[in-house]
Amino acid sequence: MGRRRGSGTAPPGHENIRLVLVEPRALLGVGVREVVDREPDMEIVGEVRSADDALTLVEETAPDVVLLDVDLQGATATNATRRLRRDAPASAIVVVGGGDDDASILEAVEVGAAAHVSQIAEPAELVATIRRVADGEDLLTDELAGRPDLVEKIIDAFREGYALQEEHAAPVLTARELEVLSYVADGLRNREIADQLSVSEHTVKNHLTKIMHTLGAPNRTQAVTYAVRQGWITLDDKAMASGPRPATR
Repeated sequence: MGRRRGSGTAPPGHENIRLVLVEPRALLGVGVREVVDREPDMEIVGEVRSADDALTLVEETAPDVVLLDVDLQGATATNATRRLRRDAPASAIVVVGGGDDDASILEAVEVGAAAHVSQIAEPAELVATIRRVADGEDLLTDELAGRPDLVEKIIDAFREGYALQEEHAAPVLTARELEVLSYVADGLRNREIADQLSVSEHTVKNHLTKIMHTLGAPNRTQAVTYAVRQGWITLDDKAMASGPRPATR
């Protein structure tokens, strides 16, 4: 377990954002640590050199955010990152590195990342991204806004996998889980969903973790995409559509 980082103090009643750093180059890891150390509400609870090594560390430390700076072109790194997303859905992944090109964005989406920060980004952008994904935002959705060409590429990439799932019985979600998912589709953050449902953020996070596990979805965006394709929710009115109905509590 890591100690609290930084010289300042976090705002009263505000829990630290816990991070795991996956950085194959030790020298660059020092730079990221220096950025995080300046933030009183963040702490790095562990650092490893590969996504494969991160699997055990994330299970032990349960971080809010995983900063992942690895070469996703390699099959080993890609597969390990997918397992990380599948086995620890409550830990948001931020892919750090690469450029702002389509290939980098698509790679981040493919492994289930919540955000991508390019290698030329300013420290303030990294810090802001960490805070937003820790608050439940999926920033890749915003990055894809206005890019129907990229959205189509993503849909094509996952269509085969979804088609295989649809050959079997539809996954079952409870009415409350589907309600949470509909708020996600509406763009609400965890805190806002909690306010709508009069529950805690922790409860919302637990619902989302179970939803993604049940659907086999690596992130919130793909869980919403799957629910829309199944006809459980619609993007215009978020109402339950006809077809298979989810189980109630």
